[in-house]
Amino acid sequence: MAKVTRTIKLKFHNLNKVKQLLFAQMTAENTRLANELLAIPYVERREVTTAKIITPLKSALANQTIRHTISATGRKVKHYKCLPPEINKQNWKLEKRGDTYSLSFPTIQGDKRVPVAIASLHWEPILEQTLAGEVEKGSVKLIYHRKRWYAYVSVTVDVPEAQAQKRVGVDRGQNNIAVVAPAQGFGKFHSGKEVMHRRRYFQKRRKELQEAKKFRALKKWNKKERRWMESVNHTISRRLVRFAQFHEADVAIEDLEGCRETMKQSKRNRSDAGQSRHSWSFYSLEQKLGYKLAMEGLKLVKVPAPYTSKSCSTCGTIGHRHKHDFNCPHGHYHNADLNASHNIAQWEGFYCSLELHRDAAVMVSSATENGLLGTAPSLMNDSLRFRSE
Repeated sequence: MAKVTRTIKLKFHNLNKVKQLLFAQMTAENTRLANELLAIPYVERREVTTAKIITPLKSALANQTIRHTISATGRKVKHYKCLPPEINKQNWKLEKRGDTYSLSFPTIQGDKRVPVAIASLHWEPILEQTLAGEVEKGSVKLIYHRKRWYAYVSVTVDVPEAQAQKRVGVDRGQNNIAVVAPAQGFGKFHSGKEVMHRRRYFQKRRKELQEAKKFRALKKWNKKERRWMESVNHTISRRLVRFAQFHEADVAIEDLEGCRETMKQSKRNRSDAGQSRHSWSFYSLEQKLGYKLAMEGLKLVKVPAPYTSKSCSTCGTIGHRHKHDFNCPHGHYHNADLNASHNIAQWEGFYCSLELHRDAAVMVSSATENGLLGTAPSLMNDSLRFRSE
């Protein structure tokens, strides 16, 4: 059985000022303890136990802070500005009294049970599974965000095994954030015009704040832009998953790792937040799409990116792309992004290094009409039936 780890954001319900102050004290003490541990050489830090430190935090909280500072993440940190307290899975408990859920966990003043509110109804089934012991509990973090206290609860749930036999392809870009389509037939476009417009608006406002030297406001503005883009990616990923569910198909996407270094872009476009690929949050969309598909028993497949936009999805011949138009030498016309989505969905080639793809293309180029070095993926589907061992 496949597993997916999810983080549930629960707001504390009607939290009084005494508990708010208590959580603030826990956060401040946890941050102080973490910075004190960072001042100790790493080799000695690994030998530290709760018996060797002085802190009002309970041992369950202090142990978690020690583990964090000796982890791979903690080794990279020089100083913590704020480190939220974390409770490991053995020391917190979820309870339900009537219709109200509550969390019990250790604090500076002993164990406390605090009611929580559920913002989204789709979290309730997971909380019920947690109460029944059907999911694997993770840690809980106490987070202060926008004048509210939240509990970030980590749980690992079982998801169905992927059994789909078909695929739909997703082409990611900037003019269209995502275009999804099956191997043949109609697709769905998710336009990027609104995103480009908002990016430019955020860039203009950011420049004004920088010139005015309002750096605190600038920091808040950057966080606001990041939250907005995260929301957009959540929305698009949900729609892509619904499209895949309708077709009962897995989702294939291009492998865009390192694309910012390999894709050419003019200085003018790079300076424009609406056009710059450095502001393109394609990896965030990929992450959200991956776990949402896993929850539905589908999977995310990466295919090599070369020639997905330059080959004809009908005959496989290398054609000419100009903006939104793709023209094939054999007379086929396609929307460029839709054509790329078809090619990605049709891909049945190797799952290995791209160098091997190029070598294989050379072998068939001499026997192929209009054959070129780096033959199109859809053409390789018909000419080559190789599989990686």
